[in-house]
Amino acid sequence: MSAKNPFLKYCRYFKGESENPYESKDRNKAMLWFYEMGWAKNAERDMSPVSSDVINEYKRCGLEQFGDGVPLSLRALLFNRFAKTEQSLMDAVEPFKNFYKKYY
Repeated sequence: MSAKNPFLKYCRYFKGESENPYESKDRNKAMLWFYEMGWAKNAERDMSPVSSDVINEYKRCGLEQFGDGVPLSLRALLFNRFAKTEQSLMDAVEPFKNFYKKYY
């Protein structure tokens, strides 16, 4: 990972480290670091950081305008991963918003 990766500026937890500094300290931050790391590495390689299906799912749930300067693809990835813990995508929307506001 290049220290000049332009996508690092959008990451709150991943700063280019090779090891997760939150491991065994804060489970949620460790998880967010891991997702940001994958997103930033793929984006740096000019690879799609997330599939169009993940972005479309985020938009279908009415979350396109939810955010604060964090790229849509990263927010969609975080929502996709978060939603795996809920009964349905729509059940995940409000809890995700609360989770996102707490950590971002």
